[in-house]
Amino acid sequence: MSDSLRCFLAIRLPSQAIERLSEAQQRLREADNTWKWVKPESFHITLKFLGDVERERIPTLWESIRRSLAEFHAFTMSFRGLGVFPDTRAPRVAWAGIHDGATELTELAHKVEQPCAEHGFEPERRRFAAHLTLGRSRRPTHNATLIAAIDKFADVDLGRADVTSVALMRSKLTPAGAIYHILEEQPLEPGEAK
Repeated sequence: MSDSLRCFLAIRLPSQAIERLSEAQQRLREADNTWKWVKPESFHITLKFLGDVERERIPTLWESIRRSLAEFHAFTMSFRGLGVFPDTRAPRVAWAGIHDGATELTELAHKVEQPCAEHGFEPERRRFAAHLTLGRSRRPTHNATLIAAIDKFADVDLGRADVTSVALMRSKLTPAGAIYHILEEQPLEPGEAK
């Protein structure tokens, strides 16, 4: 059996964005501490989850992804509001919404999907929904206190972040949670996306 790494493609966040989002996350944590909350230093936006990738496939896969991003311009995104997937009756994921930059993130996800498919990775069946995962429920059930905390942030500005690169990340699962490592990173072209 070949050596493989659990990988995904992501946008990493600058520290000032992490700080503002972690404050909002803390309000949710206070409302429900049974959830598995993402560590703020691990905040990221997933563009494509790849799963287990054999080490020897990574260089050619990354080169294809890098080429597909060749003329994509950096842009700014803004975070606004909190919500849950799939609904408030049995929420599984708590998220921060992306307002400005959502279109560009969707285009970026599409850009990385193409080379991944060419390398045999299953295309994503669900439509890309630009969001930042804050936590996951271990047992999805309605919690009125948590939903009330989320509702307080329904249309609150949660900061901005410049998107200047795409990273190929490794996710190492441990009993204390996932640990992320950057394997590769591709800068985007300077300037605002058209």
